[in-house]
Amino acid sequence: MKKRKIKYISKDMVAQKSRRAFKEGAIRAMDTNGYVVIAHEGWVVRKHSDGNIERMRKLNEEHGHLKVILD
Repeated sequence: MKKRKIKYISKDMVAQKSRRAFKEGAIRAMDTNGYVVIAHEGWVVRKHSDGNIERMRKLNEEHGHLKVILD
């Protein structure tokens, strides 16, 4: 892969690289541990490699509108 010399990093570039890194990390965690812990339909769940989903804890609904902001 050829590296580019860039003068600045845009918000979109950071978002794109972050999404890719999270995806790759989730795949690696699933391969290593056999499960990943994610938020799904208002719950924190453990998703196993066989597709089984185990509910761990219900999320607080009053904070449902919050989103992740990368600094």
